Amino acid sequence: MENDRLDNEFERIYKSIPVLWEKYGFRISYLTRDYGMDYKGFVIGLENNLCKLLFEKETDSPVESIAINIGKKHSPLAPPNFSCFAKDDWYSLTGLVYWLSDVECERGKTVDDDLQYIGEYLKLHMDKVIDLFKFPDEFDRKLDYYRAFHEENRITVEKIQEGRARLQALGQDSSLEAAIANLRGGKK
Repeated sequence: MENDRLDNEFERIYKSIPVLWEKYGFRISYLTRDYGMDYKGFVIGLENNLCKLLFEKETDSPVESIAINIGKKHSPLAPPNFSCFAKDDWYSLTGLVYWLSDVECERGKTVDDDLQYIGEYLKLHMDKVIDLFKFPDEFDRKLDYYRAFHEENRITVEKIQEGRARLQALGQDSSLEAAIANLRGGKK
């Protein structure tokens, strides 16, 4: 059973965020189990021709979320002590989505809920994330531009939840995409 854990974790990620494989061509490039303080966690590294993703979790708890970091093509997949730092060109994926889209990513109460929410956000915003990595020399300039551009129009989790509830009460589409569009005044 313990030997199947890494397979199960990868399957969970694969099913929750299919856009990574179907549209962006990510593939497995690094795996390790027995990770974390009690050796019950894992690290799964993915990459495509532009960037790398690192999924990491320190325990086998169903409520602890999976940290997802995104790095440039040259970022080490097994950083020292498995710490992802900006100096190694690693960034929080949900943080980048927030800076690029002005939309804060909801977090779920369980790992599966969390991955489902992240999958929904990536489906909407992964094109911007990938575009950021197309030209590594322009990465910092583009990131600064997006952060400044969206600074006054941030959409928080609370605003999204309120918007979804309002749309649902009106009997309208209350999906993530509909709530964001409604908060932006009908603009997608």
